[in-house]
Amino acid sequence: MKLVITKARQHDLYDWAMNIGRFGVFKLQLIKAVVRLSLAIGVAGLTALVFLSGSINIAKSAELNVRLDSDFTTLDPAFWQSGADYTMINVLFPKLIEFKSGSDWEYELQAAESIEQVDELTIKFKLKPGLMWTGDYGEVTTEDVKYSYERYIDPELDSPIIGDWLPLKEVEIVDKYNGIIHLKEPFAPIWWSTLPYTSGAIVSKKATEKAGGKFTTDPGATAGAYKIESWTPREKTILVPHNGWNGPKQGFDKIIIRPIQEPKSAEIAFEAGEIDITEISIGSVPTFRKQLPKGGVLDVRPTADYTFVGINIANDKLSDPRVRSAIKKAIDIDAILEGAYFGVPDKSSGLVAPGLVGHTGAAPEPRDVAGAKALLAEAGVSGLSLEIDVLNNAEFVTAAQIIQANLGEIGINLQINQLDSGAYWNVAADRKEELQLTLIQYTSPPDPSWSTQWFLREQKGIWNWVWFDSEEFDNLHYAALKEVDIKKRESMYFDMQKVMDESGGFLFIMHPPSVLLYRDTIKPGLYPNGGLKLSEFQPAG
Repeated sequence: MKLVITKARQHDLYDWAMNIGRFGVFKLQLIKAVVRLSLAIGVAGLTALVFLSGSINIAKSAELNVRLDSDFTTLDPAFWQSGADYTMINVLFPKLIEFKSGSDWEYELQAAESIEQVDELTIKFKLKPGLMWTGDYGEVTTEDVKYSYERYIDPELDSPIIGDWLPLKEVEIVDKYNGIIHLKEPFAPIWWSTLPYTSGAIVSKKATEKAGGKFTTDPGATAGAYKIESWTPREKTILVPHNGWNGPKQGFDKIIIRPIQEPKSAEIAFEAGEIDITEISIGSVPTFRKQLPKGGVLDVRPTADYTFVGINIANDKLSDPRVRSAIKKAIDIDAILEGAYFGVPDKSSGLVAPGLVGHTGAAPEPRDVAGAKALLAEAGVSGLSLEIDVLNNAEFVTAAQIIQANLGEIGINLQINQLDSGAYWNVAADRKEELQLTLIQYTSPPDPSWSTQWFLREQKGIWNWVWFDSEEFDNLHYAALKEVDIKKRESMYFDMQKVMDESGGFLFIMHPPSVLLYRDTIKPGLYPNGGLKLSEFQPAG
């Protein structure tokens, strides 16, 4: 299973995007023609249906029931953590540009009427008039854009994803609808993982300032295609169309989002007619390929996400690199892929997925039990007891049980801590250096910087659960952000992954496929990276 790049070579893409000074002004329409990466990825999102003036609109269905694997924890784009946060932010807040739904990475205008990069440090944009905030906060203006983007680089905000806007100098307000984004230095990922991703979300300046400069579950005002009608924590969120939206017509009178953590429970709910679309477990693929529920559609796609075992370097029991290396050598990745994932995904060769700049293509090291035992003996370690923290779903628990058996073969007793979503995503902050092993899955848009940024020293205890600490890695990461030569940039990501491997803190398992099950009565599309694009759900027909 591979991510495939089509229609534009990455060399041409980056050369075009980052060396615009040589070519003059380019507009979003030109980006669309160039930025077409067939990374056939997925988690859950949906095909755009644009209704033109005078066209016949599909009649709205009363209700759409959507399953997410957890409830959202924050709606602030500067602090999002989970897939549920990501999905909600995308439907509640507008962006200048947005990734299209479908299988190719390309952009479309959203809040912006036009956008153009005039040189490598300057991006001009014009907002569409008539996009309104809820709660009587008026129209979305350039002032909101300036506030939204500049707040990321405010040290008092202390956003964990400050890296998405770190090169920002300022957003200049020309007038109510026109503005200019000024960068301090070239920034390769700006069109990939900043403007069209969650960091590009525009929040209301007035509402956010009223909330004290940041918020959690109550943003005060939103301006997306849908708005929150009600929220019952851990039970359901009800979305209804936002009348101040100036984009494509919403497809449903009501969207009910239900948090169901366990994929098997979600599958049962689907078969019972309680939900219309859900991500399901990879292990269910063979079953559903043989027989689908009536009216069901199965969609399996590779992703740029990555699953790995994290080994906390800062923990006293794991401080010896020989112990970390022994753990890595003992774990049977093939057994994990077969036992937990029924052989559906391919083994990973590193952090960066196939199809992205920096993918090494190197063959993973084979399991070596004898070598693992020898390393423990050399380190003078015996009778070691460790813990592994995992999300409480069948796949992760099964994988952890295999790891438990693997480590038992070399004399390590492993305790499995099964955590619900809320506890799991706070485990690093709660346990810090006491954390030992974790089984982690992170998402990734189509730029490797999104993946490497979580392992910077500044992310220790936030997203860097390994407490990985490398000045060389940090320097390479920041240099790669502004490198316009694709070959040099790729070499930097090769070097970064080498440093990660040498630390002994990471064992990459796979790039998990997205598996979706939805009804043939809805017309879904998929973000290339798989996130739900709820604004574009439509009834089928």
